Amino acid sequence: MGFLGKIKEIATKPFYLEEDPFTIIKTVAVISLFVTFFLYHFEPGDMSEVKSNKFLVCMGFGFMSFFACLFYELFFGRVLGIKGKAEDYKFWKWILHMMGIILMISLFNFIYIRFTFFGNIKWELFPYMVSGTLSVGIFPVVAIGAWSVVRQERKYQKIAKEINDKHLIQDELKSNSSIEVLGIPISQIKYVEAMQNYVKLVYTNANGELKESLERDTLKRIVELTKESQIIKCHRSYLVNKEAINSMSGNAQGLVLSLANCPKEIPVSRKFVSKFRS
Repeated sequence: MGFLGKIKEIATKPFYLEEDPFTIIKTVAVISLFVTFFLYHFEPGDMSEVKSNKFLVCMGFGFMSFFACLFYELFFGRVLGIKGKAEDYKFWKWILHMMGIILMISLFNFIYIRFTFFGNIKWELFPYMVSGTLSVGIFPVVAIGAWSVVRQERKYQKIAKEINDKHLIQDELKSNSSIEVLGIPISQIKYVEAMQNYVKLVYTNANGELKESLERDTLKRIVELTKESQIIKCHRSYLVNKEAINSMSGNAQGLVLSLANCPKEIPVSRKFVSKFRS
């Protein structure tokens, strides 16, 4: 595989999408502190010209960066939903997301510096602000992101190997063909997927053929119906039949389940990994 092939491989790797609001705020705060201390110690651009209250000026940039990141995460990430589904999130999407954040930081800080030091806004100077911010931020951001992908992927690949080697996916619970979910015996169910106001049950029929059934129901109610059975929750959108699991693999998002006679791989989000290890 050539250099471009390697880049494409890394760019299309799954990337963990952080959705916890408290963690997002902590990440935004770290970015803001980085901006503050980077400007103070390395003095890029015209920062060396600031002689008085330099740290307060740098803190101003840090605060504006904080609000820029928070606005981008809340408005574009939450309201507009540009991130998409967590299980479909890729490294290249994260890079574009971070470039959007850098652009927003540039905008907020441009407004801050123009009003603070010049009392007006000259939009023809904004491209210079963007290019300067990108040149400082994009390379370390991409490098940190790539390192995170590799580190998390290795971590969950190791966990998957441990589980596969120890056969921990096998369970003492056996199929009880007398129990049914929406008319389908539990023993025949492969997985259940939440789809807004519906659930999709994927199962094999009496002839061993893979079938789908879309029902107006909730995943929460299916969890209640399958309590004390081999159907377990592995993701906010998925339930899986443990007896259908062939093997596990890992990526930066968590574990991935391969099911017998089923082409779809089922994600296991990080919060449910411990369930498969114990």
